[in-house]
Amino acid sequence: MDIATLEPQDVWKHFLTICSIPHPSHHEEALASALVTWAQGKGLSTHTDAAHNVVIRKSASPGKERAPGIILQAHLDMVPQAASSLGHDFAKDPIRPRIDPADPAWITATGTTLGADNGIGVAMALAILEDSSIVHGPLECLFTTDEEDGMSGARAVEPGVLSGKILLNLDGEDDNELTIGCAGSIRTSAELSHPTEPVGIGQSWFEVTVGGLLGGHSGVDIDKGRANATLVLSRVITASGIPCSLASMSGGTAANAIPREARAIIGIGTGEEKAFRSAIEKEATAIKAELAATDPGLVVHIAAAAKPTRRILGRAGAGSLLSVLLGMPNGLIAMEPDMPDLIRTSLNLGTLSGEVTGDVFTLKTMTLVRSSSDADKEALGMRLESSLESATTMGWSVSYKRQAESPAWSPNTASPLLKQCKEVYSALFGSAPRVSSTHGGLETGLFRPKFPSWDQISLGPTIRYPHSPDERVEIASVARSYRFVVELLKRL
Repeated sequence: MDIATLEPQDVWKHFLTICSIPHPSHHEEALASALVTWAQGKGLSTHTDAAHNVVIRKSASPGKERAPGIILQAHLDMVPQAASSLGHDFAKDPIRPRIDPADPAWITATGTTLGADNGIGVAMALAILEDSSIVHGPLECLFTTDEEDGMSGARAVEPGVLSGKILLNLDGEDDNELTIGCAGSIRTSAELSHPTEPVGIGQSWFEVTVGGLLGGHSGVDIDKGRANATLVLSRVITASGIPCSLASMSGGTAANAIPREARAIIGIGTGEEKAFRSAIEKEATAIKAELAATDPGLVVHIAAAAKPTRRILGRAGAGSLLSVLLGMPNGLIAMEPDMPDLIRTSLNLGTLSGEVTGDVFTLKTMTLVRSSSDADKEALGMRLESSLESATTMGWSVSYKRQAESPAWSPNTASPLLKQCKEVYSALFGSAPRVSSTHGGLETGLFRPKFPSWDQISLGPTIRYPHSPDERVEIASVARSYRFVVELLKRL
């Protein structure tokens, strides 16, 4: 079976085109330009702003000119995740989607994230713009940039650019679910610096790697008991009980993805290798047992490494760094007290990279706090900052910055749009949709204070394992979701 023959064909046609144009966060210009060129070729008016957000407008169907203006909204960027062995360059290489040979009900990619989050939403909007048979009121399609790494595109949308009052966010991940709320977030970058020392004699050098973990979306997967590779690495090295020096350390590739792999180049005393290997293998076995039900693929590997030719972070600095990392809050922090199946607050240590530059070892991290409570979000952000500041008592210079913050989108169960969506869904499919709030971030959270008159809802097809190379979208759900949006446009 060919993806291009799947229904609705126009949606899959556009999705395949999107996959062919590299579009990771901060590299959406080519895709944005392609959309503008396509729209102008169709005689549709366009608007592009300095953030490369694209608006495409389509006049109302005959007889629907006085209907409320509708905004279809999706984001252009995708999370770039791939196995390190693949060598995929997301800024240059296309995504290669395929029907999953193990389960042909799903579309997946070949070794990378698929980008169904949110390429399918973009494709659905383009298909609607292209189809003159679809009945709708005045229509505006808003395609934003950088949703996955700070939502700077949504922040750049200016009042007056859009005239619609009803916003359908096409970034949902369950076709039988209507989302009416989302978590707010704080994205914090930090830099920790410590004096180094010359490489001494009497040390043996090794690379310790952690891999085989599932990773996943730092919002919707944070409660699934999956391990953070960077913290597993810190734990096994610390648990060895053998003081070590550090030449470099790295883990994770995105703030909003749970790290799947991490590695460090460490030096231990000559003659301590046997005890070191034994202790690490013992700790790895213990962690693997802890993760047996939730993240069973853990692999910890030790290999000989070349002796560094430059300076290193000495034992005291390495020990204090590992202590700080293991003392940071991370993972699931709290569930909603009155909705036990819903995540309330979490933190993800997403990226970490440390190396020697000149006479200093510099460690850079990026973390993402999420919470449906703005008060809890702020409290956890301050707790993280306090944890980072504790390194100053151990000889580290510490600086940090909140790169981006977004408010929580509080659910409005009295929304007229929600009422109409429920009615349309039930009429089409014979059952009521779930109504929920997500622990993931949505641009609707930023739109709410800026455009308070908008009635908003988020919906979309069924996507599993976003932000990881296991990402997949259910084929049948794309057809159902598209049918729902088309019928909803007709009735609004």
